[in-house]
Amino acid sequence: MKFLVLICVCAIFISRSNAQNAHLTSAQKEKVKQYTAECIRESGVKHEVLADAKKGNLNEDEGLKRFIFCFFQKSGIVTADAKLNMEVALSKLPKDIDKVAAGKVLSECKNKNGKNHADTAFQIFKCYHKATKQHVLFE
Repeated sequence: MKFLVLICVCAIFISRSNAQNAHLTSAQKEKVKQYTAECIRESGVKHEVLADAKKGNLNEDEGLKRFIFCFFQKSGIVTADAKLNMEVALSKLPKDIDKVAAGKVLSECKNKNGKNHADTAFQIFKCYHKATKQHVLFE
């Protein structure tokens, strides 16, 4: 079952009005919903921080970083040591996403490093989010 992961978090954080949008399938939406609920509990991220991130404010919040790492790890996008799995990331993208362009962006972002695994996943996510104009819509 394919579902967007690297960009699915973008679905939570859609912010740019000039973004091209891709849509998740019903099955993808269910996985996103499941992982989101699990990772909110596991990370302790505050709902206000997620709401702020949805507006495009990716603050250096430790809960948000843990949330992103949790989500990416559950989906297989990153390993337990926060290494980006490019093949998995690209395979999870919805058909509306330009995989060649996404691959180029991921190649640029995959070597980002942080002070710990959660921060590394966050740095990769921020890099991707900033560099792409394609985002995912749940509707």
